[in-house]
Amino acid sequence: MRWKELLLVAMASVCVACGEPARSGDEPAVQAVTKPQVKSTDFAILPCKGLEEAAPCALVMAGGKRVLFGAPGGIGRTLSRDDVRNMDAVMLFSLRSEGSEGLDEIRNASWRAGHEGSLPVSGPSGTGAFIGALNLAYEVSDALTFVEDRPAGGFDAALLALLPGEDDERSIVFNTGDLQVTKIESRSSRAGYWVDYEGHRVVLEPCGANQAEEFAGAADLILNCESGWPLKTPKFVIQG
Repeated sequence: MRWKELLLVAMASVCVACGEPARSGDEPAVQAVTKPQVKSTDFAILPCKGLEEAAPCALVMAGGKRVLFGAPGGIGRTLSRDDVRNMDAVMLFSLRSEGSEGLDEIRNASWRAGHEGSLPVSGPSGTGAFIGALNLAYEVSDALTFVEDRPAGGFDAALLALLPGEDDERSIVFNTGDLQVTKIESRSSRAGYWVDYEGHRVVLEPCGANQAEEFAGAADLILNCESGWPLKTPKFVIQG
């Protein structure tokens, strides 16, 4: 069913509420976790505090951009409204539940917070089908939410969008000129990443993968199964 048809169905089912303002009680709780001040010129890797699982997860802030690595369950509670509204991309380490079951939380929270446009996502092979299934699963819910609550983002902003390079073993998946993210896929269907900013490199890799670290060359910081997860304190590669 096309989204316009879904909107018509939703509008017909909730017409008595069409004039009501958004109801804050319907929104998922997003509890901001205190984090250090990060300038637009900094290169910072911030922990996803408050998660019950010790899954790999970090928010990278560099060049005024926000990129989330890992989407474990409960991630929506660890990010501020400003974080989800201004999220530039999400990088999945794995499509296993421990690394991806929080993606729908980010999807819905960012839409309600006013994220402009679809949220870009990268990950190992199969990510396109995965986010397509999530978008399909929320079609009716999105239409109802759009009519009842009027999220700050437009209707299309609810959708997840696939970044390029899904089936490549190594591919630049995000590039703003100063901030570049390269995905390296392992034989275990997991993905590690190089994050390059202003001549500095950070390697982020989950347990069960080692190619990103192995071929990274000189890196300022490596977060992997042996040394980095769960990340407990902020790491500044560039600060000042």
